[in-house]
Amino acid sequence: MPMTATLLAPVKGIKPQILNKICEKRTFSAYYWDGSGPLVVCLHGFPDTPNTFHLMVPALVNAGYRVLVPIMPGYEASSVDLHGRYYVTDLAQDVVDWVDHMGEESVHLIGHDWGAVTAWLAAAMYPHRFFSMTSIAIPPLKRFGEALMRCPSQVLKSWYMGFFQIPLLPEQILLAKDGAFVRLLWRNWSPGWNAPEELIRPVLDTLGDKRVRAAALAYYRCLGRVFSAQHQKGRRALKLPYQVPCLMISGAKDGCMDTRLFELAMNENDFMAGVELYRLMGAGHFCHLEKPQLLHAKLLSFLELHPKGAKKLADELARQLG
Repeated sequence: MPMTATLLAPVKGIKPQILNKICEKRTFSAYYWDGSGPLVVCLHGFPDTPNTFHLMVPALVNAGYRVLVPIMPGYEASSVDLHGRYYVTDLAQDVVDWVDHMGEESVHLIGHDWGAVTAWLAAAMYPHRFFSMTSIAIPPLKRFGEALMRCPSQVLKSWYMGFFQIPLLPEQILLAKDGAFVRLLWRNWSPGWNAPEELIRPVLDTLGDKRVRAAALAYYRCLGRVFSAQHQKGRRALKLPYQVPCLMISGAKDGCMDTRLFELAMNENDFMAGVELYRLMGAGHFCHLEKPQLLHAKLLSFLELHPKGAKKLADELARQLG
């Protein structure tokens, strides 16, 4: 998968490692920044790549965390599922498989867009595997249906999801005219912000593989199969309260996910370990790229509140060493 030099650049002299794990004859890849602190797993969305975390990774590493940024399943030819199975429950299991692969009992989890959808369900299904969960641009899944009924304008914003259910045509449209459709989504989702070409180009390169393009669209097509056993499994998990501390980050100008959905979908009784909503004014769907300094400050303070925060761990080690 083509990546930009920005993401691959060393952080404080720490060069990222390329990790691989094999499951069901598919090979999954991730970028990993080593260190001595707790592990943070960052999940990207659509239409995007791990490059979306090129500003967040240095902030996390410099704060003392180890960081793992997986390439989401299907976003590289080696991890494409021949049967097009990209149910959110499968994606959540993939996260836990990475946690196991790293030899960790628990990690901090951060997701944006589809990565956040995955993070919500992973936290619901496997709460003991996560110290905390941060969702960027996606409100809680548990009451999302109820919130949608109270915010019908979201249906218009989600028009592309219906379009992606059409066979074959979206695969052709997605990259036509140098990715005009992808560029349109980025512009509409983060109005007033011009995404740099070095972020857009890797997305177009990645989706240039027709197998990957079909896989990325299959995420949406699996989402529409509401009567599948996998959907039922996910719904059962979402019936229980979230047991993981949650931070929700929303751009006030998000053109993809109406920021009002966060309050509408949030019920404090659903969060046994607490929840916080942080809204970034003047930012859209890619708020972690638009307002990185503000977002990083909030994120790091949130991580430090929950075991194991990097500073807490360092202070504890210092005390033990006298």
